[in-house]
Amino acid sequence: MIDYHTHLGEPNHYSADYLAEGFKMRGKPVQRTTPDEHYEAMKGVDKCIVLAFRSRHLGFEVPNEYVAEYCRRDPEKLIGFACVDPHDFNALDELKECVTNLGLRGLKTSPIYQAYDPLDPRMMRIYRYCEDNGLPILTHHGTTFPRRAPMKWAHPEQVEEIALAFPELRIIIAHMGHPWENETISVIRKHPHVYADVSALYYRPWQLYNSLTLAKEYGVWRKLIFGTDFPICTFEDSIAGLRKAAEYASQMPFPSFTPADMEALLHNDILKELNLA
Repeated sequence: MIDYHTHLGEPNHYSADYLAEGFKMRGKPVQRTTPDEHYEAMKGVDKCIVLAFRSRHLGFEVPNEYVAEYCRRDPEKLIGFACVDPHDFNALDELKECVTNLGLRGLKTSPIYQAYDPLDPRMMRIYRYCEDNGLPILTHHGTTFPRRAPMKWAHPEQVEEIALAFPELRIIIAHMGHPWENETISVIRKHPHVYADVSALYYRPWQLYNSLTLAKEYGVWRKLIFGTDFPICTFEDSIAGLRKAAEYASQMPFPSFTPADMEALLHNDILKELNLA
């Protein structure tokens, strides 16, 4: 089993303003986790992707060096992804450094957190580098809680323009692009190297049920992959929530996804397709 979407992050990685806004919007603290806590939480998976994160716009950074050092603890299990901010003049050079010297193997992008147009010319150079060097991208195209995160750059339909410009680039759309899961399904159906993870969706069971039913009807089930978004959601709660969704679906009076379909999703191994095998 592979968790394609996990995070690190300690208190010093977040600004006071970001933590305060997160608490105000969510009604609970923004979850944080140390490397030891992350490793213990991932004992149920064979491999997992661990994401660095940088948002100068919103005020937090989980450094690339920090993630790389953690992933060296168990390189067979922990797959580190870099994150660079396209507003930095040296973003592309930093990404090259992350790959060449830190051993990070993919890129995390988030237009809504980092406040940039996903088709900004500075990003096009980064996409080109990733395509040329076989680096997969996990992108947050979907909503989020901070007030200043610009939703105009969050829609998953924008991923199609990236996929058309860079047809060999491997892309994962996080959280099925919620609340635009339908559009995400359309994008992953059309483009052979674009996938979607189902992380942090189980606690909206009606929305999840409808989204997964549509994915099954459109024939893109094989393009869906498991993720937790840890520490936002735990491995155990994510597995239980997704299996419960399959139970609900099996009780509906019309065709939907089955428990067997869900087990296939939970064990979907696309590391080779992502150049991560």
